[in-house]
Amino acid sequence: MKKQTVLIVFLLLLGFASYAQETFLIKGLVFEVANNKRISKVSISNKSKGETTFSDDWGNFSINVSIGDTLLFTKDSYQEKEKIILQKQNLVIYLKPSIVLNEVVIKQQTRKAEQKEILDGYKSKGVYYGGKPPLLAYIFTPLSALHELLGKDAADARRFGGYISRENAQTRVDAHFNVPLIKESVKIKEEEIVEFMYLYRPKPEDVTYRNRYDDMDYIKKSYQDYLKTKKSRL
Repeated sequence: MKKQTVLIVFLLLLGFASYAQETFLIKGLVFEVANNKRISKVSISNKSKGETTFSDDWGNFSINVSIGDTLLFTKDSYQEKEKIILQKQNLVIYLKPSIVLNEVVIKQQTRKAEQKEILDGYKSKGVYYGGKPPLLAYIFTPLSALHELLGKDAADARRFGGYISRENAQTRVDAHFNVPLIKESVKIKEEEIVEFMYLYRPKPEDVTYRNRYDDMDYIKKSYQDYLKTKKSRL
């Protein structure tokens, strides 16, 4: 009888050890605590396996893990955070901004101020229209217009202008579709949040005229559809 008990315990421990060593892909999102802004280019390191990946432009990431592994999240200007993997569940990670003191002066630029500063830098190089001079510029200042259209600084300004447009558009979406609002609108499980936000994130043009009621209505209808189609994705 004792031998049977010992054998059963041994088999259970062996099964648990095998389960703990199973490697699987886990997905997640990284946000800033203060304003729920998605954080790009966060380094995510699996300390147990020595693997590293980075979050994309919208804070999404995926990495191979096993139960018991520890993930380390790091990025300049943010406090690092560790997360132990206890189950097969997608992650929502919040990072706190670090406080930097420089001669007792704390300077925090807003995103718009940073963008304006860069654009002003292009203007100092003679790029006044973001690399896209209007028709009248060719008539009254043809040389300046050609310089702005064909110069390297102009090409960089156009690329940065496109980046600003995409960045601000996604920021508007984040204001209408974020974790606190989703939790307020529906009773969603933590392990469902990442997949739900990935599948039902609205387009920038869809949120232009939405108010809070519209946002919550969209989330409720989308979550109902998410639950209906969940089995087909498993």
